[in-house]
Amino acid sequence: MNKNVKTLTLIVGTLLGAFLGYRAAQNFIETSDEQAGKFPISATQGLQVGLAAVTALKQIGKISREIG
Repeated sequence: MNKNVKTLTLIVGTLLGAFLGYRAAQNFIETSDEQAGKFPISATQGLQVGLAAVTALKQIGKISREIG
């Protein structure tokens, strides 16, 4: 892969990840404020979301290996 393409891929991926993380945190805070300070998700639900994110990253990695 071309060095410029690698750099661009890293920059876009980093910015997209940061934006999605920011929006998720903002949504979490807004929901918590609406529920008078209670956590909007349980520990179990948080773990499920984390595992789903890891699974999604594995699938993205698998797709990129199949293409290349």
